Amino acid sequence: MQLRWALALLSFSLPMAAQKAPDFRSTEIHPDRTVTFRYFAPKAARADLVLENRPDRLPMQKSESGVWSVTTGPLRPEIYGYRFALDGQARTEHDPQNQVRRYGNDLLLVPGKPLESSAPWEEAGAPKGRIERHEYVSKVVAGLPDNRSAFVVYMPPGYDAKAKKPYPVLYLLHVWGDREDSWNRFGQANLILDNLIAQGKARTMVVVMPLGYGDMKFADDYGLWEDHAAVERNLRLFEKALLTEVIPQVESVYNVRRDAEGTAILGASMGGLESTIIGLGHPERFGWVGGESSALKGLNFDTELPALAKNSPHPVWMVCGQSDELLESNRQMAKWLQSKGRAVTLEQPEGTHSYIVWREGLVRFASMIF
Repeated sequence: MQLRWALALLSFSLPMAAQKAPDFRSTEIHPDRTVTFRYFAPKAARADLVLENRPDRLPMQKSESGVWSVTTGPLRPEIYGYRFALDGQARTEHDPQNQVRRYGNDLLLVPGKPLESSAPWEEAGAPKGRIERHEYVSKVVAGLPDNRSAFVVYMPPGYDAKAKKPYPVLYLLHVWGDREDSWNRFGQANLILDNLIAQGKARTMVVVMPLGYGDMKFADDYGLWEDHAAVERNLRLFEKALLTEVIPQVESVYNVRRDAEGTAILGASMGGLESTIIGLGHPERFGWVGGESSALKGLNFDTELPALAKNSPHPVWMVCGQSDELLESNRQMAKWLQSKGRAVTLEQPEGTHSYIVWREGLVRFASMIF
């Protein structure tokens, strides 16, 4: 009897074995490009899908096996970031079946084929350009380890260093939190250029992607966006690094044009702030200026651009998603430019502050310049 009671007490004291996850696929793309997302969380009372470029979370349904699931409507061909939120918490969970990630998001390619042709950021058999990375000692950028900065260069297929006609050049600036290789890693800039050039939709060009910080302290502290002096310091130090360090090196190594008509600048978020202010502030250097979801909130445009040129032959190009909190400041910039006599195009697609908006924006900008 004592042994029986001991065993019974022992059974109550031992923790229950964790429920084993059943076999399932976490993502399933259907022929109509709807997608089913699944996540195993048997103890959760609620689960939601957080899907890039959608401002609202998608509620999931729980099965008896503890697997939550939701099927989206048809998604256009794109690379989608996603994650899972449990019990209404702000903290989100990764998909353990997916190791392709950008920071907080797991990434899923919804391809254009077989329903239609490949999207510009998909592998489509186009001739490939070359990528080179350069490191250099910066005398401008603050807080760099060993003072070493970097930039990445895309050379188009068939690039000829001795060609009689130099190549037009696009300076492409990354978002806050990213680095010099991010436009290729997450934005597929190299694939986009490969495909557009092969299809005759973009001019053959060189693309330069620099590390986009003037102060590395700014790179590690998102809270500094609330400090106007810190934002301004980062912007102006990067401006100096771009104009006095990066561009001279590019022009000494690569066969690129040095005139404004042959030079463009585009960036997203922090990079959009930089491309817009630097590009418009230096019309002698940049004939084509674009900004994507530009971080313009709280700026005094008269102070930032006191001597705005009015005689550019090309409109300033801007894009910002309708559900992006930066949309209003981008609208204000567009209105200010128009009041100063500058032509401007502001596209406002459905979307949030995301690479979906920026990838598609790069396609449009690269297709119209030069």
